[in-house]
Amino acid sequence: MFMKRAIVLLAVLSLSSSLSAPDVSSAAEPSPGEGEAQSSSVVVEREHGLIDWSRNYIEASGMAVAPEGSGSAQGKALARRGAIVDLQRNLLEFLGGVQVDARTTMDNFMAEDRVRTEVHGIIRNIELLDGTWDGESYTVTGRVRLPQLLAIVTPNIKEIEERAPRPKQPAAPPKTAGKFTGLVIDARHLQIAPSLSFRVIDEGEREVYGISFADPKFAAQSGLATYYNNIEYAKGELRVAANPIVTKAVKLSGDGVSIVIPNSAASRVRGSSYDFRRECKVIIVCR
Repeated sequence: MFMKRAIVLLAVLSLSSSLSAPDVSSAAEPSPGEGEAQSSSVVVEREHGLIDWSRNYIEASGMAVAPEGSGSAQGKALARRGAIVDLQRNLLEFLGGVQVDARTTMDNFMAEDRVRTEVHGIIRNIELLDGTWDGESYTVTGRVRLPQLLAIVTPNIKEIEERAPRPKQPAAPPKTAGKFTGLVIDARHLQIAPSLSFRVIDEGEREVYGISFADPKFAAQSGLATYYNNIEYAKGELRVAANPIVTKAVKLSGDGVSIVIPNSAASRVRGSSYDFRRECKVIIVCR
């Protein structure tokens, strides 16, 4: 298995060097409250970059040195090209390790031709945030949005879920629980790993939220959920404001793929006059 995954990743990396250089995109201007959002963010740092599960992106850097004997302008251009290729390689390594759910990563899906082709398309159109030249080497920083990866593997996730046995869903309750604008799940006491996909179930293991409830358009824009480590910030976050259901997770189920919430909270989700699940208005608070 290890050799198979290694061969797949090497094949993807070898293709990355042939990808065309993307145009430089300007970074977004900081929004009000961004400092507080950053301090509440769930970020996984790795060599050459990071995964930000709160703002839903992978960010990495690439660097290359100008060839000896090249002129100043030519050396800068060649170094920039090499830095972009290095960035593409680094991002591909990050993509392989992103958790799709608690049991699988993107690496598990990269052997499929369709997934691999669409991932190459994302890498070909990297959002370049920054580029610096010090006279000898060029360094670039780029970003890939996590919801783009979710959109790619959504058909695979749905196929897997359709094959899995599920308890019978309860009859749709009358929409009398009030108008709620989102769901905040406090899972700080659980060993939860941020992932692209997950399920929220009630104590009877009936599904409350997951990819089947989300409109693909919204899931591709913002992902199934945002992760934060600050419950107070999460409750006021624009994604779920102004009247979210706030509940504490009971436990994890199914090898960590499903988050169990109390039946009382599940009833309020199902009975809300506004079905916020369609627009993925969900936040998970973790450590």
